[in-house]
Amino acid sequence: MLGLRVSSYAKESISSSLVHSSLKTLKLTAIVGNEHLVERSDDLLKENPSDDIAFCLLNKGEAFYYSRQGVTTLHALDAVVYDADTPFLYGFKTDMAQYVFQIPRSQFYRMTGRSSLDEPLFFRNSNTSMLNASRRIFASTIQTLREGKSLNAAQVENVFERVFEHLVAADQHKPDEAYFAAAKAYILSHWHVPDLSVADVAKEVGISERQLARVFFAKDLSVGKFISDVRLENAYKLLTGESSREISIGEISQLAGFRHASQFSRAFKRRFGITPRDARHSSKELPQAR
Repeated sequence: MLGLRVSSYAKESISSSLVHSSLKTLKLTAIVGNEHLVERSDDLLKENPSDDIAFCLLNKGEAFYYSRQGVTTLHALDAVVYDADTPFLYGFKTDMAQYVFQIPRSQFYRMTGRSSLDEPLFFRNSNTSMLNASRRIFASTIQTLREGKSLNAAQVENVFERVFEHLVAADQHKPDEAYFAAAKAYILSHWHVPDLSVADVAKEVGISERQLARVFFAKDLSVGKFISDVRLENAYKLLTGESSREISIGEISQLAGFRHASQFSRAFKRRFGITPRDARHSSKELPQAR
């Protein structure tokens, strides 16, 4: 986490809790608390330099962000993106909840094509289709962490990079790109859920099934087939991975979201041309997912 000074004028002083996860290069935190103020002053910058860009998505409460550019008020479901090596005050006037996503500065510049971030970026919930979709992705990942379940670090990072890229890059105002990124991210995070359907994905992204189908069709993809391919590709990895050799084929079919082993076997053979049992003893590399 960043080097911050935290204070509160609340009668009960500071009351907060957080869930934090450091992945390979990214950091993800969920914070719940009462009214308080966080400060990153020039002195703290010198004592605790940071190489991160931070994305703060306010889920609950009223807040203000003060920097050298002035004061900006944030409401629930708004977001701010800032360079962590710039001084700021971030105050919460009420009980609050927010997600914080930190990404290395060099990675941020490479993803977005920006050469610097001298001023914070503010996103209003009513102005971008990506915020509502990305919030659901963040929430489901945090819930996984809270439940103590394991995460595929590389896959989670890919999800957040894509969501973040479409939010802050030049194409952020293209709704279909935002919906596609959010839908794909949700499928990659929930491929193991039995009976995951097109309706489920559309609901999480916040659009109709018909609109979701149009979004995927523009990419020459089918939502249903994409879900099936992601399931089967992950099953292939489980079948051939050294760490999962002791897991039976029946268990892998269930882990991949298939309720019946026979259904899994047929789908697997259609996708890869070999049976799950043959794949377990094969050295053939898995085709890369799109």
